[in-house]
Amino acid sequence: MTNSVALFSLLAPFVRQFNPQSILTAGDTAAMCLQIDNDTKLQHLTTPFSQQQLQTLSPVDLAVISHLTESLDKTAAEQWLGMIKNRYAPHVLLISHPEIAKTQGWQLTDYLAMGFRHIGGTEDGLQIFSYAIENYQPKRDWLNSRFWANPDMYNKYRW
Repeated sequence: MTNSVALFSLLAPFVRQFNPQSILTAGDTAAMCLQIDNDTKLQHLTTPFSQQQLQTLSPVDLAVISHLTESLDKTAAEQWLGMIKNRYAPHVLLISHPEIAKTQGWQLTDYLAMGFRHIGGTEDGLQIFSYAIENYQPKRDWLNSRFWANPDMYNKYRW
């Protein structure tokens, strides 16, 4: 059994930071370690995970998902996570056991490629990754009109 107190202590600052009004929990560990205020709307998905579960889901502020990468093959888990973060939740906390997920083909770079950041782990090997849409793409200094427009050349050349 997972040490839910240690897991909750790692998750709590991020749950407070995102200040969710609605939460989706997927997996038994996620549901067990998350303590919810009375005014927070809660949706829960159980294992086995499938794409059909997502058909009746309504958008939420935060999704807390556990053991997805260990229970589905890599392609199905990537599709499932992609659907959650692109359609249903701007903030995702993923609880995974990387040693077990390696059997499905997962590596640390796969989590990072999907926009997740490693935020901590527990003594029993569980690792926590977070995804926040506002931190996904950092603002680039060069991406503004100052570098794209060339006002010195206006009305000099016609193209």
